Amino acid sequence: MNKTSFILKNSKRVIAALALAAAVVASSAGDKNPVVVELSTVQKGVAKLRTSVADTASALDAVKNAAKAGGDLKAPNATFSKQLTQLEEQITTLRGQATQMRARADEHYKAWQAEVTKMGNPKLREKAQNRFADAKDEFEAIITTADEAKRNLVPYVADLRDIASYLNVDLSADAVKSLGTTIWRLGNKANSVLGSIDDVSKQIGKALEAQPQS
Repeated sequence: MNKTSFILKNSKRVIAALALAAAVVASSAGDKNPVVVELSTVQKGVAKLRTSVADTASALDAVKNAAKAGGDLKAPNATFSKQLTQLEEQITTLRGQATQMRARADEHYKAWQAEVTKMGNPKLREKAQNRFADAKDEFEAIITTADEAKRNLVPYVADLRDIASYLNVDLSADAVKSLGTTIWRLGNKANSVLGSIDDVSKQIGKALEAQPQS
């Protein structure tokens, strides 16, 4: 065998090995627990929501502080409006992600339950059933926690919209000062909203730990 033939033969082997490795990686990615995939996506979405709530609250405070200092109100109000829009967009995005997560989870848990039922060894079946129940319970706890967060978030965002509408009509120092108490209350409400969002994030973490990894 000449040198050229030797190089070509070994090159083909290397290419074949790389192709096989790529196929294994692709197969592993495709076999990954869909609940883990969806939970990870929603977890990132919840983190973005938290950041957006905090940024919007800070932007509203900046409007109040600018009015108090007798400064320009257009720039801070524009920032507040922008942050509020981004917050509403993130809520819409997260809602879609959560809907997909629940749909994929329903399919996954039905398939998992069917596999557990087929197990012949009663002791192993009991262990598998307990594992299934724990994972499903942690997942369903997310729904409960998220509902509580929603009860805090929805009226909070509604109040932010009302303030934005108010300031779009009258962006004067007196108008902003007249909202002083309302903005202060919303600041406290923001802390409550952030706390409930943190609870959702923590529960997602617990659910992820309880899911079978593949």
